Amino acid sequence: MAFGPVWFAPPFSHLRPASIPHLNAGLDGGPLFPQSAEHKFSNRLARGEAPMATTATTVPAHVPDALVWDADFDAFTAEGRDPWAAICRLHDGPPIRWCTNVAYGRSGWLLTRYDLISEAMIDYENFTAERHGMIADLVGENVRLNPIEIDPPAHHGYRRLLNPHFTPKALRELEEAVRRSASELVDKFAGQGGCEFISQFAIPYPSYVFLDLMNMPRAMLDQFIHWEDGIMRGADMAERVKAAREVYAYLKAHREKQLEQPGNPLLDAMVNGEVDGRQLTYLESMGMFYVLYVGGLDTVYSTLGWILRYLATHPDLQERLRADSELIGPAVEEFTRAFSVVVTHRNLARDTVFHGVQMKAGEEIHLPLMLADRDPSVFADPHRVDIDRKSRHIAFGTGTHNCLGIHLAKRELRIVIELFLQRFSNIRLREGEEYRYHTGRTFGIEYLPLAWD
Repeated sequence: MAFGPVWFAPPFSHLRPASIPHLNAGLDGGPLFPQSAEHKFSNRLARGEAPMATTATTVPAHVPDALVWDADFDAFTAEGRDPWAAICRLHDGPPIRWCTNVAYGRSGWLLTRYDLISEAMIDYENFTAERHGMIADLVGENVRLNPIEIDPPAHHGYRRLLNPHFTPKALRELEEAVRRSASELVDKFAGQGGCEFISQFAIPYPSYVFLDLMNMPRAMLDQFIHWEDGIMRGADMAERVKAAREVYAYLKAHREKQLEQPGNPLLDAMVNGEVDGRQLTYLESMGMFYVLYVGGLDTVYSTLGWILRYLATHPDLQERLRADSELIGPAVEEFTRAFSVVVTHRNLARDTVFHGVQMKAGEEIHLPLMLADRDPSVFADPHRVDIDRKSRHIAFGTGTHNCLGIHLAKRELRIVIELFLQRFSNIRLREGEEYRYHTGRTFGIEYLPLAWD
């Protein structure tokens, strides 16, 4: 679970499912696509070819023709067998471009380099994370995700209130509960010679962690998984809104219980805490409750899926990590770099010129973190997983809005790797089956059949 505009994916993420054969050259670092014009970035309209997915959006007059990319970004990333290799074709083109369908049918700017993405994340004065209405419309109350949808200076007060509860020291007590949760889930299928990792482990695991973090009864696990399924995979908007509002109502009732007798110091801070010399308002408090819920819905399970998928196809790395558990920490860093799963975004707060490109207030700017973390100008052989790499990835963001739950997320990942390597040998993909992934605001595996000895 992680909380911030980096590791938060909207519950309306537009998913592009794909089925992937077991043999995936891109994940192994080899060439995935032939080096032909078809797989290099190009402005298809300029070449007189049919666009990948033309939208009705009018390109603003201030956008140079050379930067217009007439494409459906989500469809583009779902081409082929490896979404990272697919999206990294964009490294072959300009570092800044205007995409006609960058998200949900909307157009906007797209950055493709580590340095530019980092700069935009740090510069909150020009590239704001402030958003109004998205969650309010979803839950039916005028609430904002707090603090991820709030920029400095107000942001600083909320982070000062929350940060002490997410330090490595503060999380030590929670770690035992996280280990217990992981073990309980594994016990359910340990003797079966395999599992469907996503539904049987990766999805319920962060919900268990959330229940422990929020001092909620574990008996609520099935209900929270049901709500999560409705929010993330609901058949239509009505189903997603219904699930989101039911969760919000439960969180609201739980908050009321904490006012008199908080279950832990974090809950005390969120219901009775002060910012800038005054007590939190009801809506500020509810914004924190809701962000802790949605913060890890899609991101933790997505990252875990890619990690286990990689380990299942690399028995040599399994053995190396079993032989030396001290390497699991560096492995987590490299896995989160190689499998950055989030496409975050900002909005232009004002008219500005960014590296020679004129941008207008109100325009969206999308920041695919996987493009930053596989930028060949920063990482040598970026598609290769190398746990000896001295990584400086930004999978958890950078700047003021860096991820609040970074230390918790890394512990969750480390605990799972340790547990599966301890409990099972020769972890592999189940013979004769395929796994499935989706792209969108989060790149995640939807189905991962594993087997072991």
